[in-house]
Amino acid sequence: MSSSSSEWYLRIEAVNIDHSVYDTNDISTIRGGSSLLLDAVRKITEKPELKRVSVGASTGLYEVGMSTDANITGIETEIRKNLQGEPYCHFATFVVATTKRERGEAIDDVNKRLMAECSLQQYQTPSFPFPTYEESAEECGFGGTRPAVHDIEGQEQKASHSVSVRREEGKTLRKELYKPCFNEESAEIELPDHLEELAQNDNIAVIHFDGNRFGKIRDHCKTTEEYKRFDKTIQGIQKQAICQIVKHTPKTGNKVRLETLLWGGDEIELVVPAPQAWETLKRFFDATGIETFQTAGKEFNLTWSAGVVFCRHNLPILQVRRYAEQLCSIAKQRLSDKPDEFSSNDNRVVYLNMSSFDLIERDVESFIASYHAPATVGDFTFTMNDIGQLHKDMLTITRSFPKNKVYEIVELLQNSKPVDKLEGRALKMVECSVRSALEEAISRILGERKERWLLIGDLWNLIGAQAI
Repeated sequence: MSSSSSEWYLRIEAVNIDHSVYDTNDISTIRGGSSLLLDAVRKITEKPELKRVSVGASTGLYEVGMSTDANITGIETEIRKNLQGEPYCHFATFVVATTKRERGEAIDDVNKRLMAECSLQQYQTPSFPFPTYEESAEECGFGGTRPAVHDIEGQEQKASHSVSVRREEGKTLRKELYKPCFNEESAEIELPDHLEELAQNDNIAVIHFDGNRFGKIRDHCKTTEEYKRFDKTIQGIQKQAICQIVKHTPKTGNKVRLETLLWGGDEIELVVPAPQAWETLKRFFDATGIETFQTAGKEFNLTWSAGVVFCRHNLPILQVRRYAEQLCSIAKQRLSDKPDEFSSNDNRVVYLNMSSFDLIERDVESFIASYHAPATVGDFTFTMNDIGQLHKDMLTITRSFPKNKVYEIVELLQNSKPVDKLEGRALKMVECSVRSALEEAISRILGERKERWLLIGDLWNLIGAQAI
């Protein structure tokens, strides 16, 4: 290696994060771990030698600028030391990679080289940092992976040092996310400690958002400035979205009925009371709007997909969030591979109602196709434009249509029998004054597919009474 000054870049990643964030079903610990990952990545920017290029929930790309080989080695060593110190040493596995940018080389190629180096390091590291040996006859009551050594206030089980650190740090860090939304009110805002506090009729909704084709759009950024501008654009959209959601989220006293499990980068994960899900989705998509990003002489449209799981609050949150992530992936499957080919329908949602069962024994898509047959996954997929109208139409139906007839219709469909006669009889039972509006609402939801009566039956108890 030459010792002359060269342009260098550095990338850090938190890897194997299942044992850093999602090794427990305790919501406070998950929140704290997620917040600490984001905090670790962003605090690196405080170093004067580093300039932020792109920062996500658990990754960061930084420009080191002109530096010698000896300097870059020292900077990398110092960052590794910091990431292995308090408080990150108790739960997170970080990898750090540096590379020299060749003259005229696109920043995307530099980042891909760094990602490959980070992946190689990940394969060579354990799944989680080995804790300092502490004598204990118990395992951690919140995760079971590490020894229990700390008493937790208000809890019967003891916790590992890792869990204790995450819970305590999370109490402080989680408020930072909402501060810009409340200004001087932020000191008075309280946040939930348990999913039970979010539940309505015992049910919650777990929502996983992910940007559509952001990686492909980022690939078109050839300069450091374009990379930074793309990162700033996404961060601005996210800030706008979370503030719209938080400001309009129902409160119990000063307690905001919202939980943030993941925030940063292209992915967002929220938990809200079940009836609040539709309003949360609408506010998110309204806030993100149809934003665009221009680079390389092209204009790219920034859209999002979402997966939503309705379930009881006491189900294992680790499993539920995986279902939500799978649903989001299903929503993205119909997208074009070309990010500059835009349709407003690219903002889309797929949902799953788990209110009446606990476990899925196969992948989510196969389950929906089997459980809701003859309806398909497509019948449970909506665009951004559908959400508000769907909510209004379901309110019209639930207020007027005989509920028992819905389930009779569903039973006929599941037995491959016609439903027109039963549908007609049920409509005749409805008061004349509302019949026309009811027929229009049913027609909009069904379209050409009678199978979507299964959707109406499934949504019956999931639609909140409030307008959105």
